[in-house]
Amino acid sequence: MERFELLVKSARLPDGRTVDLAVKDGKIARLAPSVEGEAEYVVNADGKLLFPSFVNAHTHLSMTLFRGIGADLPLMDWLQKVIWPLEQRFVSPEFVYDGALLGILELIKSGCTLFLDMYFFEESVARACEETGVRGALGVGILDFPTKVASSADEYLEKVRRFASKFKNSPYVMPVVAPHAPYTCSPETLRRTRELADELGLYLHIHLSETENEVKQILSKYGKRPVELLDEIGFLDERVIAAHVVWTDEREREILRERKVSVAHCPESNLKLGSGVAPVPDYLKRGINVCLGTDGAASNDNLNLLEEASTCAKLHKGYLKDPTALTAPQVLKMATENGFKALGLKAGRIEEGYEADFILINPDVPEMQPLYDPVAQLIYSATSEAVDTVVCKGKVLMEKREVKVLDEEEVFKKARAWREKILRAL
Repeated sequence: MERFELLVKSARLPDGRTVDLAVKDGKIARLAPSVEGEAEYVVNADGKLLFPSFVNAHTHLSMTLFRGIGADLPLMDWLQKVIWPLEQRFVSPEFVYDGALLGILELIKSGCTLFLDMYFFEESVARACEETGVRGALGVGILDFPTKVASSADEYLEKVRRFASKFKNSPYVMPVVAPHAPYTCSPETLRRTRELADELGLYLHIHLSETENEVKQILSKYGKRPVELLDEIGFLDERVIAAHVVWTDEREREILRERKVSVAHCPESNLKLGSGVAPVPDYLKRGINVCLGTDGAASNDNLNLLEEASTCAKLHKGYLKDPTALTAPQVLKMATENGFKALGLKAGRIEEGYEADFILINPDVPEMQPLYDPVAQLIYSATSEAVDTVVCKGKVLMEKREVKVLDEEEVFKKARAWREKILRAL
């Protein structure tokens, strides 16, 4: 009798079929009306809906501990007057670890198994990923000015090299190179990050064209718009994930398409900070790979990809005055398959041979009933409370809303302790 790591019985696909799903070596090995065999772990889906898990393609995970601080400010005021001073005072390996656990708890409970992160003390985030079994594509933030973790571009780059060496064989950590943005990194620093990524075979993660003021600043300083500047220095290719990308012109959009850059769209953060609305339907029509991110929980203010997907779909319909601007299936693909694709992973589809990252959705919640169209109702109706079971690389992280890999109360206890420390500083 065939042996599996995990066997999911009687799950329902969006097209109405009922299937069993078997996992071997972290991949979907069998998907059929009935799968016989022995398994180390069995999940009885009882007709719950089977979908790929979500990918948070841009966040700063440990900023969960700054959630709710500095609301209603524009981006640069929020950064310079609130966030950067607080980071200078409080960010430490312990802060980052505790914030990462809180973030991972939130990701799991909203159906996410992979996140792309840029922050400080990423070793602490890596530790949280390895302890819980959630995937993290993690990048040490690189800037041209001193912070608590480094004093020069040389020191930042050396930290990236050491981090990549330490975690290159981790099953849950994917090191990336993460220069912050064209307005915080000089062209020379950006060239060096590109060279390091090429040398080590890593992906690049960068903020790009987030605000109109950023574009004006780069134009004034370098005589080129941000995307043009990055293209001129040879930074862009299919291993770049650019976050936000709100303010682009025709030529820049063609550059993104030609270079096969992935765009991490963060609609809620862009709305809250007043940054604008990215031309996502246009990007998709051009064939640009667009995925979804939340940004950090201090500027969103949550890490819920299901909510992000719903906002994304409705935002562009309203902005363009076109109810067909983005469809539910398009947005679901952005939240799942496109995110994995951005990082070169064969996941995000419920098919044999794909990595076993998936969720079960409980349709027996008020907002999902009566059920007519599972995809549309997942995007437009469901809340995270409908996420019943979460599986990452074949490992069950949550089942029947019970998180298996974290002590929730202990996570909350640590978050409340940080709240008391930070409140005394405000």
